[in-house]
Amino acid sequence: MKKMITVFGLVLALSMSLCVGASAASYVADDITYQNLNGQQLAVKVYTLLPDQDPGDLLEADFEHDGYIYSYSDMVKAEQTFNEETLHKEIVTVTTASKNLEDILAALQPTIEFDDGNAKGTLALDHSTLKTEAAGYKSSSYTVTATKNYTGLARNDSSLIDKTVVKNGRTLSLSNVTWSVESTALVGDELVPATYSAVATYSGSAKSTVATGYITTAEYSGKVTASGISSIQYTVTYLGTPIVIEEDGMDLLPVIVGIVACAGAILLLVCLLPRKNTTVYAATGKGNEYDKCGRLHLKVKNPDLRIDRLKEVPEGVIAIEVEEKVARKLFGQNIAIHYYDRNFAHTVGTVNGPYWFKVDVGTAPADDEDEIRADETREDLV
Repeated sequence: MKKMITVFGLVLALSMSLCVGASAASYVADDITYQNLNGQQLAVKVYTLLPDQDPGDLLEADFEHDGYIYSYSDMVKAEQTFNEETLHKEIVTVTTASKNLEDILAALQPTIEFDDGNAKGTLALDHSTLKTEAAGYKSSSYTVTATKNYTGLARNDSSLIDKTVVKNGRTLSLSNVTWSVESTALVGDELVPATYSAVATYSGSAKSTVATGYITTAEYSGKVTASGISSIQYTVTYLGTPIVIEEDGMDLLPVIVGIVACAGAILLLVCLLPRKNTTVYAATGKGNEYDKCGRLHLKVKNPDLRIDRLKEVPEGVIAIEVEEKVARKLFGQNIAIHYYDRNFAHTVGTVNGPYWFKVDVGTAPADDEDEIRADETREDLV
């Protein structure tokens, strides 16, 4: 009974493998290796992810390959780091009451520390980049004065003094006169003033526009260092167990008849319906992550793929996964890839498990919607 369950389990697995393609993996492996190491059969798959991507999405359920059932064993993580040094500049602004260079330099530090969370370093002041301008302006009133000396006056009479003077184009009014005896003369027995001198003071008001303060911009420059994790490489290992059909002495005739009947039915299904054996994925733009777009049938005699017949037509970089059995038959041959009016070709290389390759198909034409719908209709009819 145990043998019958095992056999029918294998038949069921074979049937499902013919009707269902490879799993819709979110990531394309950088490398896949099947090897026997120290008596253990291993499947080793290597992926490269961005730091914010979840490595849990890499894990696969048990799968069969070349007579072995593979189960997850372990995952090894290797961080890919970077350390870059670049020249960085920062603009600093200070406000001073005057535009005197000494006052401005006193407000600026010789060096500043830079750290934006990604890069850090010490930046030095570049004196040649200083630029100073007024922060604003206001009106101010002030008094303008001038003095004028008068000599050889016969008397100390203010009528002899000018009432106004002009200074720098501005008229000033007399505000004060100071008299003094310049010379004397003997009249009888007494000395009396003969001539007088005077110092006249003139004043007037004026207005001017003055700066309220000064703003100076300065540039600091220097080398900063950025370091971190650019990507993470994950090596996922699966342990293989041989698929063994155990003998228990039971009558094999019913089992053989059942297998032949199932195989005949499967063969008939395969012959009547072209099975889709190729999966197309579209790049998501996040590292090596891809989303499944659909499946197509790839012929061995005339291998070509019409990407624009998919219900979800991808654009840009796409990944194509061909089932191993089909890929082995196509080794060394060219697969023609058609994308609207564009054609590409890929030569099948070494096959070691499901066969992957990438193609950049560009963008879909904006005016081909009717043709796309017609192609989808033809595909549904097939």
